[in-house]
Amino acid sequence: MRRFSMEGDNPDRFRFRTDEKEMERRWKVTREAMKKNEIDCLVLWGDNQIFGGVQKYLTDLQVPVYPHGFLFSQEGISIVGHGDWGGKACGDYQCCRQTLDNISVPFLPSICFTDTYPAEEFCKIIRRHKWKKVGFVAMNILPAGVYKYMTESLKDVTFTDATNMMDEIKAVKSPYELEQCARAVALHEDVLAAVPSILRVGRTEREVSLALRHLADDMYCSDFLVLTGAHPYTPGGNLYLYQNNRIQKGDYVYILVELAGPGGIWAELGRTYCMGEPSPAMEQAWRDAVRLENDLAAMCVPGANPGDIFLEGNRRLAAAGYVEEGHFYAHGQGYDIVDRPIFCPEETMVLKENMYFSMHPRCKNKDAAAICIDNFTVTKQGGKRISQIPQNLISIDY
Repeated sequence: MRRFSMEGDNPDRFRFRTDEKEMERRWKVTREAMKKNEIDCLVLWGDNQIFGGVQKYLTDLQVPVYPHGFLFSQEGISIVGHGDWGGKACGDYQCCRQTLDNISVPFLPSICFTDTYPAEEFCKIIRRHKWKKVGFVAMNILPAGVYKYMTESLKDVTFTDATNMMDEIKAVKSPYELEQCARAVALHEDVLAAVPSILRVGRTEREVSLALRHLADDMYCSDFLVLTGAHPYTPGGNLYLYQNNRIQKGDYVYILVELAGPGGIWAELGRTYCMGEPSPAMEQAWRDAVRLENDLAAMCVPGANPGDIFLEGNRRLAAAGYVEEGHFYAHGQGYDIVDRPIFCPEETMVLKENMYFSMHPRCKNKDAAAICIDNFTVTKQGGKRISQIPQNLISIDY
């Protein structure tokens, strides 16, 4: 498996641009969908690397923590971001493409009197082009102040929610994207390969997590989460500030690595480690978790309904005496850490070939908890696992 080059493909400050032909493919399919739905422009928003990936999908801009908004149209891309009055939202080194407008305003989400600043610029651009139908994408990410000002100010414009349209486009990966997904998974394998040299009795969960986070940072991951949790019977993942348990002899340690590789594609990989020999209950739970993950993945063929797969998983969990899943145990990924399709009864999207997803059903009862996490792609033969590391319960006894 070819890894990411740490030199990237560009000698400038931002080294991991998406291939130009891939960006042209995305623009083309998106603009065709917009034309079909009679949408003149899309409103996108980004202020982090975890959620809001649709703006990265269409602009290839890795936004900083300060917010940036975008109008994507047939004509090009208009950018409005944090900065000086009259300045540029994006410097040349950020590799913006098809840029119509590059405008900065001193907007911050914590400063209420700046709430309308980005929307005011959006409205000027929309009026200038005489656009009549505007689609919002990812409504829960767009600031309420921006939405309110635009819908109240542009009385002659029709607004629509274009999120589902974009979700359908993003969910099916191109050959280029599938290669980037495989590289992202390989990064996870490399990080997890270091766990036996890091995990020790006496260390805190946080110390283990910190060492893995450092490796991810060294490998140019654009963002990352490392969940760790130690428990004598039922380990579960904890976020960084809560990883304060000291690992004891006989504990089970659950480690979930979630990295956005260079360029921004997310993957995740999780295994459970035994600080000693596993109990019969844990061994059984682990075998059941691996079997369930692979059996459910095998059901992931084009045309399958994610909700049906979810219900089948819960049926099997209940039949084996395990706790049923309360939200979802599989989901798509891409430039969002969690994306559609979501494997739950409410999901309306059906599976299509070359969708990319993470699968992580948990087998938990009073005596044990086991969860095995891998990424898959949808094929005509069922879900194909991308990660190559063994699906084993790993004992560390030194």
